[in-house]
Amino acid sequence: MPDTASEQLARQHVALRYEQLPHDVSDAVKLHILDSLGCLLAGSRLEPGRLAYNLSEAGAGNADSTLLGTVRRASYLDAVQAMATAAHCGELDDIHGGAATCIGAMIVPALVALAEKHGGSGRTFLEAAVAGYETTTRIGLSVDAPKLFARGWWPSTVCGAFGVAAAGAKFLGWPVDETANALGIASLHSGGMLTGGQEGATARHLAFGSAARNGLLALLATEHGLTGPKRALEDPRGFCFTLCAEPKFEFFQDFKQFHLLDVAFKPYPCARQLHAGVEALLRLISRHSPGAGGIREIDLAVPTQNAGMIDRPATPTLRAAMLGSGQYVMAVTALRGKIDLASFDDEYLQSEAVRRLMAQVTVSASTELDRHFPKYWAGRVTVKFADGQAHMEEIIAPKGEAENPMTRLDVEGKFFGLAGPVVGEQKARSVVALVHSLEAADSLAPMLASLKVTG
Repeated sequence: MPDTASEQLARQHVALRYEQLPHDVSDAVKLHILDSLGCLLAGSRLEPGRLAYNLSEAGAGNADSTLLGTVRRASYLDAVQAMATAAHCGELDDIHGGAATCIGAMIVPALVALAEKHGGSGRTFLEAAVAGYETTTRIGLSVDAPKLFARGWWPSTVCGAFGVAAAGAKFLGWPVDETANALGIASLHSGGMLTGGQEGATARHLAFGSAARNGLLALLATEHGLTGPKRALEDPRGFCFTLCAEPKFEFFQDFKQFHLLDVAFKPYPCARQLHAGVEALLRLISRHSPGAGGIREIDLAVPTQNAGMIDRPATPTLRAAMLGSGQYVMAVTALRGKIDLASFDDEYLQSEAVRRLMAQVTVSASTELDRHFPKYWAGRVTVKFADGQAHMEEIIAPKGEAENPMTRLDVEGKFFGLAGPVVGEQKARSVVALVHSLEAADSLAPMLASLKVTG
């Protein structure tokens, strides 16, 4: 019998060896691990992260896993759910545009918990991360995941459990049959709704964390003898055909390309659909120096599908809602001349100046930009200034994509800014050095120690 799609994925990952990775892939996975750790630590201080941590302590079971960013502990599965929630809630975690999935915020917290529970080497951690990234992107690409947005599905929560299961199986050194079984079980626990963004529902972030939890649940279920569907991906009532009329099964057959290289970093803490617009607006502000009162109107044009998600002129003044509001993000960026996590503090959420400028921001759909979607989530900004002049800037590949990259120094600088306030500068620098030398680490204990806070 020929391999099923799950077995093809599993066989590829079982054979994966760090020393055989291209240098650009091995360099990239380290940066994505570092970036995801920074997002996790910073997110532990944000409201959805704090609430998820509180919830994790309410669960039953042994408190055997550290909640990074705190001195608290929770049971293994609950801790992973909480930490993945924290890693995503700042909207700074990495994303693959073509697969429409945020990845590192699920994979890395799960691997950290596995490392604390089972030990392991740095090389194993790296191999497992690559397996997780590759699985998640291939699952998303196979079902044309960006189209799921329009039907109310959240691609990250739909695809994420597969990636976590694959990463965990690789970390634990599982053979093909057990890995494929875990992927089958993960398929039974995939899914998550997109609703609630405009209301500012913080439990949406918890849904993201639940996908990471479900990936590890698939591993535990396999260990306890439960069996998953062998043809979970290609069965007529399976994952792919349920979500897509014409699945692209070639993503489970051709493994020449590493899709990890197409996973983008996020420089700005807002929905990725807004990043091209933010970048364009910042360029216009830098070039024309309008000042706070010098802007009359802002028009943000984005691909048609993205416009429907970020056009939020009457969004409640809640952080979780404003992260995806084109009107708010454009207004607060214009007034501050930058956007960072503080842009979503109450000082700005309740600002009358921001509200006034929001009323002058329009979000429009551009069929011209549709031709770049979903590979690139492009944006075009037109600003009308108080002196009557109008200027336009268009960004096709937003910052963080391979064609418009964040450098190693950029990613490290982002990590220091996120992690430093939580673990301290000395530990943050230690984490950077340890991540960049993971392939030589016989033990993950030093990295885990540097990620923990004391007192």
